[in-house]
Amino acid sequence: MKIEKISDKIMYNDESLTKKIIYKEDKILNFVLNFRPGQGVPPHNHEQSDLLIHVLCGDGEMTVDGNLNKITQGDVIHCKGVEVFSIKNTGNDDMSLFVVLAPNPSAVYSIGI
Repeated sequence: MKIEKISDKIMYNDESLTKKIIYKEDKILNFVLNFRPGQGVPPHNHEQSDLLIHVLCGDGEMTVDGNLNKITQGDVIHCKGVEVFSIKNTGNDDMSLFVVLAPNPSAVYSIGI
């Protein structure tokens, strides 16, 4: 068993978003993404890995397959691996996301699925 504190993974950087790994196993990759206002991730997908996001704090926008969605603290989002998504902190406060990818994308590619 391993216990991690999410509060230890919430760290912001004025230059770029931060990604703080919590668990990195073959079956799962888990991390916290931290965004200052205006920061985001460009459109991409994770092909064979489902994505789960829990908005820990803040609010912003998430576009999935061209559809714009407002996201805010407490929201939980599920995207299938083939869905193309982007995220941007459009609020005035910092935003943190608890992210789970399953299976871990690096494990998928290493075994050739």
